[in-house]
Amino acid sequence: MLVVDHARHPGLGEPAPSERAESAGLGPHGAASGCPPEQRTDDLGTKTSSPGSGRRGQSSAVAIDIPTDIARKWQEMTDLLAEILRVPAALIMRVEPPEIVVCVSSESMGNPYEPNERARLDTGLYCETVMKTRMPLLVPDASKDERWESSPDVKLGMISYLGFPIAWPTGDIFGTICVLDDRANKYSKTYQALLAQCRDVIEVDLKSIFAFDARLTEEARAKERLEQQVAERTAELRREIAEHEQTEAALRKVAEERRRAEEALRTSQELLRAIIDSSTAIVSVKDIEGRYILVNRRFEELFGITREAIVGKSDDDVFSREHAEALRAFDQRALLAGTALEDEEVMPQDDGVHTYLAIKFPLRDAAGVPYAVGGISTDITERKKIEAERALLLEDEQRARAAAEAAVRMRDDFVSIASHELYTPIAGLKLAVQGLMREATTLPAGAERLAAMAERQCRRLVRLIEDLLNVARIQAGKLELKLGEVDLRALSREVVEDFDVELKQSGSTVTWRADAPVVGMWDRARLEQVVTNLVLNAIKYGRGKPIEISVAAVGDMARLVVADHGIGIDASCVPYIFERFERGVSAQHYGGLGLGLYISRRIVNAHGGSIRVESELGAGAAFIVDLPLRRRRHALPTEVSPPAGGPDEPAG
Repeated sequence: MLVVDHARHPGLGEPAPSERAESAGLGPHGAASGCPPEQRTDDLGTKTSSPGSGRRGQSSAVAIDIPTDIARKWQEMTDLLAEILRVPAALIMRVEPPEIVVCVSSESMGNPYEPNERARLDTGLYCETVMKTRMPLLVPDASKDERWESSPDVKLGMISYLGFPIAWPTGDIFGTICVLDDRANKYSKTYQALLAQCRDVIEVDLKSIFAFDARLTEEARAKERLEQQVAERTAELRREIAEHEQTEAALRKVAEERRRAEEALRTSQELLRAIIDSSTAIVSVKDIEGRYILVNRRFEELFGITREAIVGKSDDDVFSREHAEALRAFDQRALLAGTALEDEEVMPQDDGVHTYLAIKFPLRDAAGVPYAVGGISTDITERKKIEAERALLLEDEQRARAAAEAAVRMRDDFVSIASHELYTPIAGLKLAVQGLMREATTLPAGAERLAAMAERQCRRLVRLIEDLLNVARIQAGKLELKLGEVDLRALSREVVEDFDVELKQSGSTVTWRADAPVVGMWDRARLEQVVTNLVLNAIKYGRGKPIEISVAAVGDMARLVVADHGIGIDASCVPYIFERFERGVSAQHYGGLGLGLYISRRIVNAHGGSIRVESELGAGAAFIVDLPLRRRRHALPTEVSPPAGGPDEPAG
């Protein structure tokens, strides 16, 4: 509802200026840009008619009643405005010096203004500026402009405003049409034009009302002349009666206004009390001397003192000297800063000292002078404990990670040393077996088969050791490439021929799709490792079914595809299949170190190519290798860098 000022002020009614803004948009005048009451230069005075002008004064216009049908139309108009602009309040205000009246109020949710409510003039209402300047007024956000902070509308929460002046046909001010919002609102040009059109409709209605009233007035004047003699005789008595009635009416009005103000104050205080008492935070207000003015229920519960008992007391009466001095120092910092400050406070409670995140802020009176300091404190004791525990856990995790990294480095060092140490005797054993194979014709029966088996096992052992050595080289960034012209088709056939015995033992056959040589600049030995690993995988997991190998040039890339129709790879394992020691099946059923695909990917990447797998569980797998036919600039390093994550992380 409107806040009423009981002070008497001069009324409205100054005549319109010679030129009136006709456009719906807001002009460049001072009031249109949100001029606050203290910056207005026009004064609201009471208009009187000049002798012989034929125009009635403001008092006559104020006395004209609005017909019911027009009032109903205005009500529908304000309701529609509130709905279209989506604002809580759309009003038609009428000036009746020394007051302004809510003539029509939209029946919209959240509208704090009631029809026929009255307020004294010169109290800082938005509408006063519109009527004084006779210009539209747009206030997008009064909460950001301290010059509007004393406005009764702002105190009701209406922080944005758009209003247009309404004039009688005589040019006297009738009042305003306006919309108000409890949120910031810039009101588009379309909305401004709509409000201006509504103003024009109202002024057309006022013209018809004024014309009708003029006829009634003329008739009344004729009757008045006839009754003048009687009126003169009874004038003195009427004046006495009128004065008595006015006095009684004024007293009744003052009493009603006071009752409304007291009721509004009581309601707002009860609402504020309910809000702060429902909060789990500690809420308090102290005057600038440090004496408590208000505390909430949480304060009472924690510190065992009622709000009635705490009023007028200071922190020294509630807390220890140390805590009281700390709280007082924070209050003073907030007052000196003139703005809200945030800091941590400690307060003693029954179960020990608690830590609070406190916000302190100065409270100012209408003149902007601080008269108190407010505080809102939230208990963050548990959060502080959790943060401390998290820091300890992080420290433990960092120590564990450092230990794991050291263990991985020791493992890699061991693998590198062990691989080199094993390679020497295995190389000698391999030479011995090869010599034995050359003498196989002079050996007893069956020795040739045993020698061939020994040779295959030596070759397998050599591959395993080479895998370990390659991993060590990759981790150390020492995997060198020796580039030369290589026919990928011929290389692939040679590798497959070397596994003739393994293919026969597995029962798999190889189907080729390689119509022409595919030659590129690659490292033959490293590429042979890639093909070997893919072929061995197909033999191992192919379940004796056919293996398909294709070699072809696709654009500027060479493509090698090795596909089997075996057990396939689970979709969840595909993203990790090219990492170190990873495998798509259980190690209990299939041997190997889980390094072949990891090494293959690093070799292919070093050539500037890519390797991927397409697989479906139970339907086999196809490994696809793409290699550039021509060496790309800066794409083929002579040494492969170690994985970015260090020796303990898989290369990505």
